[in-house]
Amino acid sequence: MLTNPQINILRYWRNTLADSARVVIEVDKTLNQRNAQIDIIKGMMDIKQASVLLDAFEKRVNEDKGRSDPKDAYWEKIEEAPVFLTPFRVSPLPEYAKLTGERGIFYPFWIRAVLTRNGKLKPDEDTFPYIPRAYLEPQVNQEVNFVFADVDRIDEAFGRPFNGQPLWKDYIDYIFSAFKAITGQKPETYGPENFAVTQEYVIVINDTLSGPADGIIGLYDYIIQQKKVPVTLATLTERQETPLKSILSDKEFEKASAAHLGQMAYEFPLSRSQRTSLYHYTTLNEGDILVINGPPGTGKTTLLQSVVATQVVQAAIAGGDPRIILACSANNQAVTNIIDSFSNVKQKKGTLYERWLPDVSGFGLYLPGATREVQANIPVIKRVQGRLTGTHTDKENETYLATAEAYFIACSGQTGNTLTAIIDSLQQSLKANHELLIKGVGIWQSYQKLTAQLPELSNYSLDALEKAITELELSFSNYLDAESIWIKLFFFLNFVKEKRATRAKQLFRNCPIAYEELDFYQVKSIQQFFDQKISLIKQIKKAQNDWQAWKTKANVNHTPAEPAFNEQLEVGLKYDMFYTAVHYWEGRWLIATRLALQADRLSRNGEAAAKERWQRFAMLTPCFVSTFYMAPRFFSYSRFIRVAPGQNIWETPPLLNFIDLLIVDEAGQVSPEVGSASFALAKKALVVGDILQIEPVWNVPKKVDQANLHRYGVIKSLNDQNAIDDLYSKGFLCSSGSIMRLAQKSSYYHLYSWQARGMLLTEHRRCFDEIISYCNDLAYDGLLEPMKGPAKGGLLPPLQFIPVKGSSITSGTSRANQEEAITIAKWIADHQDALVNHYRMPLKDIIAIVTPFTGQKFMLRNTLRKTGVNMNGLTIGTVHALQGAERPVVLFSATYGSNDQGRSYFFDAGPNMLNVAVSRAKENFILFGAPEIFQRSGKSPSMQLFRHIHAAV
Repeated sequence: MLTNPQINILRYWRNTLADSARVVIEVDKTLNQRNAQIDIIKGMMDIKQASVLLDAFEKRVNEDKGRSDPKDAYWEKIEEAPVFLTPFRVSPLPEYAKLTGERGIFYPFWIRAVLTRNGKLKPDEDTFPYIPRAYLEPQVNQEVNFVFADVDRIDEAFGRPFNGQPLWKDYIDYIFSAFKAITGQKPETYGPENFAVTQEYVIVINDTLSGPADGIIGLYDYIIQQKKVPVTLATLTERQETPLKSILSDKEFEKASAAHLGQMAYEFPLSRSQRTSLYHYTTLNEGDILVINGPPGTGKTTLLQSVVATQVVQAAIAGGDPRIILACSANNQAVTNIIDSFSNVKQKKGTLYERWLPDVSGFGLYLPGATREVQANIPVIKRVQGRLTGTHTDKENETYLATAEAYFIACSGQTGNTLTAIIDSLQQSLKANHELLIKGVGIWQSYQKLTAQLPELSNYSLDALEKAITELELSFSNYLDAESIWIKLFFFLNFVKEKRATRAKQLFRNCPIAYEELDFYQVKSIQQFFDQKISLIKQIKKAQNDWQAWKTKANVNHTPAEPAFNEQLEVGLKYDMFYTAVHYWEGRWLIATRLALQADRLSRNGEAAAKERWQRFAMLTPCFVSTFYMAPRFFSYSRFIRVAPGQNIWETPPLLNFIDLLIVDEAGQVSPEVGSASFALAKKALVVGDILQIEPVWNVPKKVDQANLHRYGVIKSLNDQNAIDDLYSKGFLCSSGSIMRLAQKSSYYHLYSWQARGMLLTEHRRCFDEIISYCNDLAYDGLLEPMKGPAKGGLLPPLQFIPVKGSSITSGTSRANQEEAITIAKWIADHQDALVNHYRMPLKDIIAIVTPFTGQKFMLRNTLRKTGVNMNGLTIGTVHALQGAERPVVLFSATYGSNDQGRSYFFDAGPNMLNVAVSRAKENFILFGAPEIFQRSGKSPSMQLFRHIHAAV
């Protein structure tokens, strides 16, 4: 076993992911045997069937290694293989399929085994069954209605690993007893509600399974094989917390404003907390990770746009390669939100703010799977049969280049210049504006420092202060001139000093400038006071003159006394710099693409050619957007290994440490085994999310997770609870951790000591104050700053509780409440016309219904359909259905009934669920539930919500 602690963590993540991805096994896409003749008690399969299956596996193994002839000396014989077998299949009953649209055949429970050529089945090393995550509660996929069990119940059933002898009978007894603990039924009599069960043994070869996580697993394998962890991944996997650095001082903060070089949007400048986060980001070095805690509605999108814009301008000024920026998240919905934000940036009017290449739009490039459908307006690149193809590759031809170059030159307004000359002029403009920006920051800092010494400027003008000081100096000088010769001769005597001090105090009585610390007994001190103040006023006047000249040149329309310096720059100079840089890179793309075309390098995929291709793509769309599952498949290159009989053999190593910046969005939703590997591709990382909102969908039970920690050498003993607790607290565990928590441990800035590490966005603009104040008190220690204001004269109250008298029932392994579904359906039917008329948009864009349970989701859909409510596109589901989204009105179906008093409730397990549900409601949040559940004294999230609603009424 490797002893490198970080390598061991990678092995733990890799192997846990390989198992816990838990893809739905599509039998037709595997090497399989349906209607397998199996004696499950004896552990035997028909020998002929076993031989046919292993022959097919043997052939595939050898073909994958370039061997086609069984007589080949290198032909590999297969005597046994890992398999999955299942004793039944599940399908929806016809009436249920009609109601839900549920289709297909499900295999929710698979037993691991090893199959030999003589038909013998042996226990696998991993004795936990394979249960696809798609059939477990909590449910993420809103289209799934079949629930086999919930994760907690599986964790409990398999809480103790199989400790018997390696005998098939002991093993299968263990598996079947656990099955009964999960479902309350035996496999041979299993019968879930609304579904038919067919008893049939199906067996598939384990090694032929493929899934969405294969790219991540391959990246882990490469790093482990190299035995060297790339720098940013090394930071993430370090078990010790990164030592803290001090937050930027006021002086450093102002200086950092000059490192913010570009702004993508112009309508609104950054908020104070966005700006603070961005400036701290600009201090990162290679291998560093910065966390930004982003509560709901606090402007994460605008911040990320500013980060990307700054990188674009910075690289253009430097004139080398463009920055490679990859924004990732765990699922397609989160990624779609990112790509939408980069594709729909509102621009000012004018040629500068338009693209200077035809058919180029947006600043994000989507990297989806080869079969995924994408909106026509979104730039996209797919990898199809190993080749990159899509929006940008379609332009890599002489016809487009000729048209695009003419269009670019025309847009530039420099029709007499060459392409190279135009690019150079754009870069010179950027450099001049960069120097202008630095100079402006210097003037601003100087002015602030000077005016801090003259606080009276808030009440008086410089001219008034200068006049008052001059007149005072003259009055004091006249007094001294009028003194007798005897007073001047005996100035050292105390009564003389007292007389002068008394007169000086009388003269200073109406002075507009503070003089309390002045030594009136010393004429020299008084004169120094006059000299210093006059000098200070002259310096401030000079700074004002410098400022006037600078703001004219920089087109900034405010006085230096206004606290809008950075805001004006962001919507003015920095915004213009970004679009100037955009056109610089467009010109660079024209030259780079023509050179690659002439050198016939467009289709090559060696390391240098692959990097050049991504750099060309970045010249057009500076931010690549992908899920963690797809990113490793894109950022790789081809390397020739050897020639095998009849074919060349290649491998596709990853482009380690190639990406300049990895942005992780919604990082609180990304489990560590899914997101960590991609940090190996990046030089530094910006991790944005919120551990108090939607959590990851953990795919491995806690007990299994702890067994894996021990198996792969992360902990020395299963009983080492201190080590387990430490890994838990830092987010390493696949059953409870997240990329957000891992990165918090690795982030060396800590804004609020009582909050999680990292920066914090605080200005909330989504919800009415009455709504977000609940989340603020529940989760954010009151640090959020509501910016929308209180509700005034709306159609509905901002918060409302609607009591429901009814009982919940368990539907399969989920929960439902028919009375509550009827109440919600009636409420929608009564209000839908008024809502549509009020908001002037479809019902689906106005309301969403959130519930903790898949069973209630189905109950709501069925009830609404019978009520005649327009359900076209209506969001009904768990909190994951509203991920990254918002609605004017959110209805929450608690589901628990009066018969559930005294139990623990799913939405009270932590602040996350209710924090998410409430914060998605822009104007109205309505809670439906049994009063008995909420009318209790305590501090649970649901009790706090009930009290908050009643206090707001």
